[in-house]
Amino acid sequence: MIRAQDLAPQVVGVILAKDVVPHETPWLLHPGPPLPGPLEALYPAQQKTLKALMAWEYGSDDESDLTQSVQLLPTQDFHVAAPLVGWVSPSMLLWVVEDPLTHFQGYAPLNEGSGPSLRMGEVSPAILDRQDWLNQVFAPVLSELFDDLDIALWPIIQQALYMGDELHMRSVAASLVFQNLLMRPFLASGLLGTLNLTDQMLFFQVLWGNPMVFLNIFMAMTQIYFQYWAEQKASANRITAIGANGFTWGFKSQDGGDHWQRVSAPLAVPGRPIESPFLPIVGDSFVCEVLGFGGRILHNAPALWQDMGYLPPKLQDRFRSDVGGEELPVMLPGEETWLLGGGRPRDLRHMTFDTACVAIDGGFLGPGRVDGSLWDHITRDEYYG
Repeated sequence: MIRAQDLAPQVVGVILAKDVVPHETPWLLHPGPPLPGPLEALYPAQQKTLKALMAWEYGSDDESDLTQSVQLLPTQDFHVAAPLVGWVSPSMLLWVVEDPLTHFQGYAPLNEGSGPSLRMGEVSPAILDRQDWLNQVFAPVLSELFDDLDIALWPIIQQALYMGDELHMRSVAASLVFQNLLMRPFLASGLLGTLNLTDQMLFFQVLWGNPMVFLNIFMAMTQIYFQYWAEQKASANRITAIGANGFTWGFKSQDGGDHWQRVSAPLAVPGRPIESPFLPIVGDSFVCEVLGFGGRILHNAPALWQDMGYLPPKLQDRFRSDVGGEELPVMLPGEETWLLGGGRPRDLRHMTFDTACVAIDGGFLGPGRVDGSLWDHITRDEYYG
């Protein structure tokens, strides 16, 4: 019997989203469960990025024609995980993470780094030009590099935990380790010499100048474990997808199959006061917590405590979570037992999730947190029925 500890996910390359989603009709993916209403009801940050991506993808300025013809589908129905206002279009580039034992694959868009970005609900010609550059220049170089390269992820995560990451709002250390592992074969390959100076600068900006590059890779990795748990016959009823779309917050589980159990999406609690209005929670990054990281181990990331408004317990024993799970092949600093990952629907009320507060009109306003107490009123019959 294969255990969660036996899985060994690796980054194996990049792929266009249209090669992952087998739909012939025009489509876009969105985070979280299916959207509940018409496109006109979307928040401004969602609307403007949606319209810009549809025009970029399908080359039409006729908004009414596009909105009537394009299907909007949940990302995780296709093992894709996207952060925040994370629309995914067919021509967008995705990381590919694969487990060599099960051959399960997970996907996520490339992280755009700090500054204005699509995931923060922002649009500009420069942002869309960067998508073109990723396809035309970045993708061929990365594909050639990964022809002879696989990068194991658990050793990176273990080192990052020792360096103070919680692998959601803070993935700086993991990004640094990943960047170093990628730099050596990249320089040895001679591929750098094939790029002009402008492309070299953009390449370094996307990969080595991005302190969050590992977050999206980690989100792609969670999809491997969700597929693994979906196929298990155990009675634990593990969560197999979780995300929010700004209107509803939902999850799928083993027993529920493709059904999304949903509640209204709440507002996160900002770590610091925010005067501007911001979106209810949005994005797929809650997968990080369900796998066992993020808000479940915030005590491991002291650099975040002040910005997150977090007061750590005084006693180490109080760090223990009420959430069970399966053993993963990493340990927290000072611990002598394996970190537990995964969760059941009834565990959600014991979890706290890290997230970002996104302005109604787009833009990052600061980090925040949301607890799972919304799931308290869901009855056992609703969990398992």
